Amino acid sequence: MDFLQLQYFKTLAEYEHMTQAANALHIVQPALSRMLRNLEKDMGLLLFDRDGKNIRLNENGKIFLHHTNNILREAEEARNVLADRRGKNERQVRLSMYAATGLMPDIIRSFKKRNPDILIKITQSGVNGEGMPDNCDILISSAIQPPDKHNCMVLLQEEILLAVPVSHSLGTRKSVRLVEIAQAPFISLHKGSALRTVTNVYCRQAGFEPKTVLESDNPSAVRDLIGLGVGLCFVPKLTWAGIDYGPEVSLVEIEEPNCSRHIYMMWNENRYIPSAAKLLQKHLTRYFAKLGK
Repeated sequence: MDFLQLQYFKTLAEYEHMTQAANALHIVQPALSRMLRNLEKDMGLLLFDRDGKNIRLNENGKIFLHHTNNILREAEEARNVLADRRGKNERQVRLSMYAATGLMPDIIRSFKKRNPDILIKITQSGVNGEGMPDNCDILISSAIQPPDKHNCMVLLQEEILLAVPVSHSLGTRKSVRLVEIAQAPFISLHKGSALRTVTNVYCRQAGFEPKTVLESDNPSAVRDLIGLGVGLCFVPKLTWAGIDYGPEVSLVEIEEPNCSRHIYMMWNENRYIPSAAKLLQKHLTRYFAKLGK
């Protein structure tokens, strides 16, 4: 058994399809099939259930995949530690942003100005058991209360406002209680987004489930649709401050419940932090501290 076999097995487990996995690995399908046969022969058991070219990871395979991921992760970490000691690391940091994504271009631009030799790789893969995406050095997300962990740091606490058409009955109000808009239509980010998760909790505290009539991650489209009266929208006060809502949209404070969220940064607690990632951590801390002033 070698690292190449483990990497091939990991890819095969992700695709669960011989041809698709072979294409992703840029090898011919018979070579991948041969590798799997040899691996299962070495292990003395089957790792997949077969159905033609479609295969399904069985319980043996799931156990082996867990350990394969650990082995490959440890090998990558050892490489990073030794490369940093030699000063010859690839100078790359992997960032996942699930909140304040509109600030991403400015964050990267300002960081690259100070560190032009460091590559920032954006990754949005699924989270692991520690709450971190796979193959990620730094995570940025938001919550009403951030995770109480040593590998988590709050970057910013910001108020959440309500965007309404100026023609709406709330358009001239300074503040509103959420219960007043229980029957209103809402324009929201896609289900599962950090902001929507937070605002759904506040709506439930007010005794209702928001009636989402449209999902969109396009700020310009959201702005226009609010102005046309399609729906109301929750708006973070600071991280969305760069959006020009125009004269047709009014921003109203929410007085009950007091709606706010924490933007936080998380990193892998039990893994080596590359020097490039440490530099980005410092940059993010400064960037959001300045934003909150």
